[in-house]
Amino acid sequence: MTGRAAEWWSATRLRAVLDPPPRTWDHRDGLRDAAVLIPWRRTAEGRDELLYTLRRHDLPHHPGQISFPGGAREGQLEDPVATALRETWEEVGIRPEQVEVLGGLPPRLSVAGFRVHVVVGRIPADAELVPDPGEVERVLHLDVQRLRAPDAWEDLPPHGSPGRRPTPHHRIGRDVLWGLTAILTLDLFERLDRPPPE
Repeated sequence: MTGRAAEWWSATRLRAVLDPPPRTWDHRDGLRDAAVLIPWRRTAEGRDELLYTLRRHDLPHHPGQISFPGGAREGQLEDPVATALRETWEEVGIRPEQVEVLGGLPPRLSVAGFRVHVVVGRIPADAELVPDPGEVERVLHLDVQRLRAPDAWEDLPPHGSPGRRPTPHHRIGRDVLWGLTAILTLDLFERLDRPPPE
């Protein structure tokens, strides 16, 4: 990675292309509230990575899928940022105070009936990860440059629904990043392609 690329992905540059962190819930359509964190990490070697979880294959909801840490709102006083940070702590052991919240992305609707608010935050390169064994099979660190490569994605029908409209898929060995998590990843990359404001 060149010095110029490293500067582009600095916290300042990321904040410049992201929305402000979501601090209130969008209550249109009466959907349930949820939030995820897109954890961004700069490794000691200077690579930019996104952190994902591979959900256990025996879970009742979204088994075996790759996702960002996140989940449903708990309590009336919890805002989207607090929800995303709490869920990240519960799922992978990163404490809220370890996350530098950089901004957000527009919410997306999930097939499960949630309006999912999106928080983007930087996590320390040396953060100790403690995945929840009841929910997380393993943690994935995916290289941002590789995810943004021209050949990284292919449009395929959703898993188990061959007749439905094709959606973005990214293969990681035997696993596949697809669905809402893939859409949120590409939402982030669309922001990264925008020129920073003057």
